[in-house]
Amino acid sequence: MLSETMAPATHPRSDRCFMIAVYAVQFFFGGWFLFHGSNYFFNFFRFPSGSSVLAHEFIGAMIHSGLFAVIKGVEIAVGVALLANRFVPLAVVAAFPVSFSIAYINLFAIGDPFAIMVSILVIAFNGLIALGHLDRFLPMLVFNNGDPQTVGLRKLFAGRTEISRT
Repeated sequence: MLSETMAPATHPRSDRCFMIAVYAVQFFFGGWFLFHGSNYFFNFFRFPSGSSVLAHEFIGAMIHSGLFAVIKGVEIAVGVALLANRFVPLAVVAAFPVSFSIAYINLFAIGDPFAIMVSILVIAFNGLIALGHLDRFLPMLVFNNGDPQTVGLRKLFAGRTEISRT
């Protein structure tokens, strides 16, 4: 932890611009996930099965195995969480495997310019939202985090949402 005297100077204007950018991306990304996840179940528009043979076979295999329904369910849950601005760090973490899957299919199975742009955007959007909440992830990124404790469980069952950073 930084001491109060070593804390970096804040820049209110740039902080506010960053916050607005993260919220704009968060709500766009949440709407995108909610819409595309819901489309699988409600068919708002024709679902693209992939513009290449590999993409078509890969998506078809995921649909027939039931994995695609799970992925689309995760997209819906992430979209709702991001749009409601609730459980955002959890939603960001849950969105990364879906984002990487979307990017992989678009980059390596489809590969047209639009698919490449979507790949870049989905990873960039997910990453920007994660950076906006980086302080929530930093405790997970320590090299030696000590022994397991029951502090979190006690606070969870006591109904307290704030966990101390000690």
